[in-house]
Amino acid sequence: MNKQQGLKLSAIALAASLVMGCTATTNPTNAPQVSSDGMELKTSTRSTIAYKKEGVDFSEYEKVQILSSEVAFKKNWQREYNRDQSSLSTRIKDKDVMRIKADVATLFDEVFKEEFGKDAKFPLVDKVSSNTLVIRPAIINLDVTAPDIPSATNVRRYASDAGKATLYLELYDGVSGEILARIVSASVAGDNSYYHWANRVSNRADAKRMIRKWAKTLRTKYDEAHMPKTK
Repeated sequence: MNKQQGLKLSAIALAASLVMGCTATTNPTNAPQVSSDGMELKTSTRSTIAYKKEGVDFSEYEKVQILSSEVAFKKNWQREYNRDQSSLSTRIKDKDVMRIKADVATLFDEVFKEEFGKDAKFPLVDKVSSNTLVIRPAIINLDVTAPDIPSATNVRRYASDAGKATLYLELYDGVSGEILARIVSASVAGDNSYYHWANRVSNRADAKRMIRKWAKTLRTKYDEAHMPKTK
């Protein structure tokens, strides 16, 4: 299953929380029980789907390499946002899209490496070797509710949340390159249930909390895989 085919899975991920390693009891997304690359469906909810290679033991992986993340906006996001803007000065330009993508990718990389760099027992590495787990992350379907952009007019934007995004994560064996797991999980950034002034500072803070939640959940699952097995 190549990356372009894999990205199609994002359409069935609708809301928050990343789950890996538990057996699904329902399948509301109607995701295939076995992916085209031979992984078994482990989680299928309205928020998350997860596939895992049969027989994989994540306790064997004592080093982690996190690849640089990729970011992609929701299809036609720029066009749809600009359609609702009455002033040319408040419309999103191509350079704004590129800047936001770069900022989100940088933030994502910082937070994930911070969470996985907390325990020296499982070091982060730049080069793979035996027992290295490679994490390939992406944020897709990015939908920023009220982007803070330079404007000639003093415009305040109000929103109940900073936006939405879908985490698309693949785990690989560092030496063989074999895919071990795939997780797709969407989330709302800063769902406050009330309207507030949205600006670059608040958007960044909301996005950081969302990304940290993803990172902590994956890190918890990774740590649990290394706990002594109970008899």
